Amino acid sequence: MPINYAEAKELLAAGFERAERHLIDGAVPEAAASIVANCDVIFQSSTQAYREALLGCAIARIQDRDINIRLPYVNQGTDAFNGRTLDTAVINPFLQEGIIYLTSQTNLQDCDASPLLCS
Repeated sequence: MPINYAEAKELLAAGFERAERHLIDGAVPEAAASIVANCDVIFQSSTQAYREALLGCAIARIQDRDINIRLPYVNQGTDAFNGRTLDTAVINPFLQEGIIYLTSQTNLQDCDASPLLCS
């Protein structure tokens, strides 16, 4: 099944709102130690594309459990997906509209637009 980009946008927005509420409430998400360790490695890298790809693969996989996230080009097989289109149609607009940084550096001038970045 091809990715539904409108639904992917809604899924990402809903997930962000849920995470934002948990952050405000001081809730700490539960995750296996191995997942936390792997995420730490990805987020310590200066390569933002890793984090964008991780988010895109998660969205693709949530939408369709049969998608092979190791095949981000539709010509790679019947279980492939269009990672570039997902990135340009869903992931990047979400990050840009929400002024969400995928680096450890936060531009403090943007605190008024998105106070959670600076708390």
